[in-house]
Amino acid sequence: MMEQLQLTNENIAAAAAAAEVFLREAGAASTDILRVKLAVEETLLKYREAFGSGAVFWQRCTKRMNRLRVEVSVPGMSLDIFSTGGEMDSEILRGILSGMGAAPAWQYKNGVNLVVYTPKKKKRFQMGPTLTAIALGAIGGGLCRISPAGVRGFLSGQLFEPVFNTCMGFLSAVAGPMIFLSVLCGIYGMGDIVTLGRIGKRIILRFLSVSFLASAVVLALILPFFTVTSGRGSSLDISALLQMALDIIPDNFLTPFTEGNPMQIVFLGALIGLALLVLGNRADTAAAVAGQANAVIQLIMEGVGFFVPFFIFCSIFQMMESGGIFMIARSYKWLFLMLLGDIVISAFYFILICVRKRVRPAVLFRKMFPVFLIGLTTGSSSAALSLNMECCEKELGIDKGIISFGIPLGQIVFMPGVAVLFLTAGLCMAEMHGVPVSAPLLAADLLISVVLSIAAPPITGGALTCYTILFLQLGIPSGAAALALALNVILEFAATAVNLFCLQAELIESSGSLGMLNLDRLRGQS
Repeated sequence: MMEQLQLTNENIAAAAAAAEVFLREAGAASTDILRVKLAVEETLLKYREAFGSGAVFWQRCTKRMNRLRVEVSVPGMSLDIFSTGGEMDSEILRGILSGMGAAPAWQYKNGVNLVVYTPKKKKRFQMGPTLTAIALGAIGGGLCRISPAGVRGFLSGQLFEPVFNTCMGFLSAVAGPMIFLSVLCGIYGMGDIVTLGRIGKRIILRFLSVSFLASAVVLALILPFFTVTSGRGSSLDISALLQMALDIIPDNFLTPFTEGNPMQIVFLGALIGLALLVLGNRADTAAAVAGQANAVIQLIMEGVGFFVPFFIFCSIFQMMESGGIFMIARSYKWLFLMLLGDIVISAFYFILICVRKRVRPAVLFRKMFPVFLIGLTTGSSSAALSLNMECCEKELGIDKGIISFGIPLGQIVFMPGVAVLFLTAGLCMAEMHGVPVSAPLLAADLLISVVLSIAAPPITGGALTCYTILFLQLGIPSGAAALALALNVILEFAATAVNLFCLQAELIESSGSLGMLNLDRLRGQS
């Protein structure tokens, strides 16, 4: 049993100081150290007010599996100090804790009130392991390519390819529940329907409008590289696109998770989160279970983050060994125009944030580059999901309510890089196969590319489905899909990186317009 102390001013101050020393030595974030210190003081003062200065308490600080934990135990009647009818003291305590990485937990067991704070350790993106993984993957893949067939078959076919596929499958398996719970808890955490309408509607409309406007700008930019004719060139049949939109609604609850369909997962998360928000106090138990499950998934994703460099190594190794990096020479124009469009969109966002938010370019680059690099080297937004959420909160100063709703949704529906990929593919393949590049074809290509970037089937063969629909609508021979699919394996790395970069920038803009952006943190050096 820990030493029991009375709830005197001296003991309360000593407990807060002990928590501060523990967290500082354990490497917690400086902002969380201050919040927990003040929260411990406020917590004990609340219990003294309720139980009297003669009541006792004890405190325990632990570190398990790299997780920090500060526990405050107060014997007495059941009293949840975080839910006391909106009293001023409770509002102050909630204000102190707002923005902390993990919410405090209260429970009453065996006559003891237990309050637990779980701040996160200060984390820094390890550039060294990532760059090392890239270098080793490139060197290893290049050497494997010139190795004897037996060695090459063993390393690629029997070792790294199965490992890579397993890592990808595990990421997809964890990302599904994480997206579902993040959207659900993000909507429920907004507190009321009015706030949801104010935030959710604005973010969704911006995602859709920016995707279309960015693609239109890129189309105007690359148009001089093509000869536009006056012929029809294509016809637009919207039935296939309409069916893709209807497919967002799942047939049952389990299929989206077993098939890994994030659009349907977001739909379910938003639907259930909205229902919990409407029910309010009548769904407290369900909301609590969802919050606890979300904490479990977040912890798992933090553990997965340790293996990201190895995942990057396998990805680069496979790309080099298969010779896919050299395939882009067959379609240099597509590569050039796609990268040109990506650079223009990214540069616009970068300059916009630097000017409007008065952030130094070097500071903004340092903060956004880690997530961009993971997207560029893995081609997977799931691999960057956990780091993206942490970076947006800790480095970019975006409100947690925006993050929990905007990032899971944005990584699925806000894909300007993918829209540019489809847009340039349509024009380049049309030119290569002798299809006239006409005004109707340009309009159809723009519309279909944006819709496909939002509603693309996220399943095995999903990219083939997208290119099949795109080329069919534009009158391009179906054989073009084979080359497009092969090149897509390489080009989607750049598209994913641009998607993540633009998503971060868009959330900065959205949170700023909503008054939910910490400009000091965004501009800060630490």
